[in-house]
Amino acid sequence: MIGVDATAEGFGDTSRRIAAKPTRGGLPNALLGRLALANAPGELLGLADILTVLLPWGSLLAAVARPDAAALHSLRGLCKPGARVRVLFGYGVETERAAIRDLALPPLEAATLTAHERTYADAGFTVAGRFVPLDEVRALPTTWAKRLAYSGRERQFIELAGRSLATATAQPLPGTEGHAPPPITLIQDWSADGKE
Repeated sequence: MIGVDATAEGFGDTSRRIAAKPTRGGLPNALLGRLALANAPGELLGLADILTVLLPWGSLLAAVARPDAAALHSLRGLCKPGARVRVLFGYGVETERAAIRDLALPPLEAATLTAHERTYADAGFTVAGRFVPLDEVRALPTTWAKRLAYSGRERQFIELAGRSLATATAQPLPGTEGHAPPPITLIQDWSADGKE
């Protein structure tokens, strides 16, 4: 399992949990690293059997919610052909008014689902979109999901789930042709005994 984020600050609690013994919920085969979407896929080119983007914010939210073709191509570059893909995001018209304006986020409506399915297909994914009930978001095993779902503020959530296409259509970003992929900054790496 490889987990990446654009910043390393959020890995503190996660790194402690995965470093625990497997009988206490640890993951001996986990690796955490810093990789900004602008640098993806980097050294992770074609490695992912499963790609999950769960309740992103900021630039990653903009990338999957607008959606941004170049960013989707970068995400596709992380995937093996046929990799399972799950993207779940949401926001509220009143609650995230500034983010909707600043990130140019679309309204979450049926037409958005259809448009997203087409745009994701152009980037090398076959996905089906659906609205996600609040109860499903509450059941996600993350504190961020609970914070959003139990806030008492109205939000809608969308899930796009499917697979990466067998043949990648992802192309290098303009200006990166012929350059080595950017490195991933390793945050923590644990051996099977749970020690660094």
